[in-house]
This record gives sequence, C-alpha cells and structure tokens, in this order.
Amino acid sequence: MSKCSRHHLQYFYNASAYGLAGEIERPTRCSIPMQAATTLAGSGGRGYQRVERFTAPPFVSFDAAYTEVGGSFDECHNQHTTFAYSVIEGLNIAGMITADRIVARMAIYSPKTGLEDDNSEPAARRPVATRSKRKPASAPQAEDEHMFDITGSYFDNLRIAGLKIDVQLATHQLHQNQTYRNLATAMESSHELQPWGNLDKARLDNLKELEEYYHAIEGFGSWAKRWKDDTTCRCMNGMYWLSAAGHYNLSKEHPESELRGFGGIICIPKFGVVRLAEVTAHQHRRELHMLRVDMCSTSNGNIVGGGAGGGGGSMPPP
Repeated sequence: MSKCSRHHLQYFYNASAYGLAGEIERPTRCSIPMQAATTLAGSGGRGYQRVERFTAPPFVSFDAAYTEVGGSFDECHNQHTTFAYSVIEGLNIAGMITADRIVARMAIYSPKTGLEDDNSEPAARRPVATRSKRKPASAPQAEDEHMFDITGSYFDNLRIAGLKIDVQLATHQLHQNQTYRNLATAMESSHELQPWGNLDKARLDNLKELEEYYHAIEGFGSWAKRWKDDTTCRCMNGMYWLSAAGHYNLSKEHPESELRGFGGIICIPKFGVVRLAEVTAHQHRRELHMLRVDMCSTSNGNIVGGGAGGGGGSMPPP
C-alpha cells in the first residue's frame, strides 16, 4: 500500500507572472490593465493566460503575450519546485521601444522542511507528549534556503530609439548566487549587479545632473554614490534591488548616440527612461521585471512588461 506524502497539504506555493501593464497620465489618460496575468494557487498545479493582438493607441501594441506558472513536489530531488514565465512578442511602445520577443523566467527550488519528514506522522495524529518534545527550529542553513534562477530570460532584437540594444543578461551571476545568503554576499562586492552598474566619479556626477531632466531617476545619483562608498547600504530593509543588465555599456556599443546609459538604465532625451531586467530579492521571494518605461517629457506615465516572480512557500501553522 502506497503512503501519502502529504506534500500538497504542507506547503504553500507562490508564483505569478504578467505580460504588460501601464498607466498613462498625459497627453491623454489611459489605464492598461495587466495583460495575460496569472497567479498560482497555494496548492500548486498550473496557471496559464494568453492575449493576442493587443493595442492601446497611441502608446502600446503587441502581437501576443502569454504567461504560465506552476508548482509541484519533485520526488527525485526531494524538493518543492515552482516556476513562472512571461513572453511578449512583437512589442511596440510609442515607436521608441520595440522588441521581437521578451522572455522572463523564474525558477524556484525549496527544500522539504523538517515537518515533512516521510517517516513522521502528521502532527494531528501524534500523541500530545510527542508533539511537545519537538525541538525548536534552528537558524536556516545554506542547504535549507530557497534557490532562485532566472536562466532563460532574454531580449530578442530589443531596440531603443532605433538603436539595437544587444545586452546579454548576467543570468550566470544570478545562477551562481541562487540563495539569498549568497546574493547578499555578492551584492556587497559586485558593482555590476547594481541597477546603474559600476560608475566612476564623473559618471556618478553625470547621473546626478540628469535627475533634473529625467524625473524617473530622481534620487538615483545620491543612492549610487552612497552605495559605492558604503556597500552595507545596498540592503534596504532586507531587500536587494539589482539588474541583470547592470554591466551593460551603452556608450561602448553606441558611442555617437544621444542616449545616456548607466548599466541597465537608459535615458532617452525628450522621452523618458528605460530600465532593463530589474530584480528585487527578498529572503523568501524574488521578482524579475524585464522592462520598465517611465515617460517623463512629452508624455507622462509608465509601462512595465515581462514580469515573473515567486517565493518559497511555508508550512501552515500547527
């Protein structure tokens, strides 16, 4: 007689993905609800959404956007697995940002917890005396941490103001730092994972000066200077903000362009700011947003696209 593993009862799955959303304030007000958004049920399983031939003139159109999320227990590796991915095809934002395809992928691996020991009985069936002798939980070890991976995320033929942005995302660096503990260590030593990349004094001053013209980067210059001088500032209430495109050097690829690039942040004169492959990392959750467009000149508003995220679940209370 087979034994019930009870994994589906003792773990809450957590994942979500979306294709695109936005809020335009001027010259005309236009709200773009989340397209192809899907959320995973706490019990796991699968979720899927697809939207085709979307247009919100004159700002946004795409040929297709589709997302999928899933969660299940991997018996072979004795861990919970969760995934979320988002794909946008044929994207056009105000004729300024175009891409043949944008793919965001997030995979999450969570170790089986001590309460899920196959050799133990469910707490409700255990004698009270046995339950009271449970040892207090110890501090999490490295092998007990959730692991996050964005391998497979990429831009295909991304163009900004007509220029091809050929950025190979630093998915390998995030693959090497899948746990929160490892990522925290990497963020204290790496400059290229910062949203604005590794800037010298002249570039830091330039970023600060541009705040007057691009309200979407207000405060970035001060943060960048503080992060460079004090690496402990890079953790904000337990959260790390980084970019898998932080190493990108726009001036090297397009030295004659009027665009200004700071790692994953690209400023477009008389239009606004584009931010690429941003990641927010908490101890039990990470989110990837492949594209964020903040229009702050002739138009005003924001558009985000290619979102995938999720977290390691937890045990229900006893």
